[in-house]
Amino acid sequence: MIRFSLVCENSHEFESWFASNDSYDFQIENDLVSCPHCNVTKVSKAVMAPAVARKKRTAAAPVKQNVALLGESDRELRTMAHELHAKIVAATVDVGAEFPQEARRIHDGAAPVRPIRGQASLEEARDLMEEGVSILPMPILPEDRG
Repeated sequence: MIRFSLVCENSHEFESWFASNDSYDFQIENDLVSCPHCNVTKVSKAVMAPAVARKKRTAAAPVKQNVALLGESDRELRTMAHELHAKIVAATVDVGAEFPQEARRIHDGAAPVRPIRGQASLEEARDLMEEGVSILPMPILPEDRG
């Protein structure tokens, strides 16, 4: 993953992560990146200082998942997460564990374009993003964690 400092045509600065330079180029060319301040899609890389490692890492840092702690007073947010999950399920075909292979086939034009969902390991998801396959993590509902 690569973090870029970005700037929109209205001079708003922000950062975003991309699987690779190719992924950045694809998303910019297809207006898939928008400014979080004004929503314009004319975005470019800003000047940024390179990150310099201070000490040698012995192992890769674990990848962390974004999570939220919502209390009972946050029912509206919980409802929105449930509604988003239901819409994704209703609008997609479940291909199960074959998701990485089927997503590649669709991306490569070897299978008909259609919205799918399924399971992928973190490594499989990362590989798909590096290949330029546009995937979206689904919200995991607390009751689905078993």
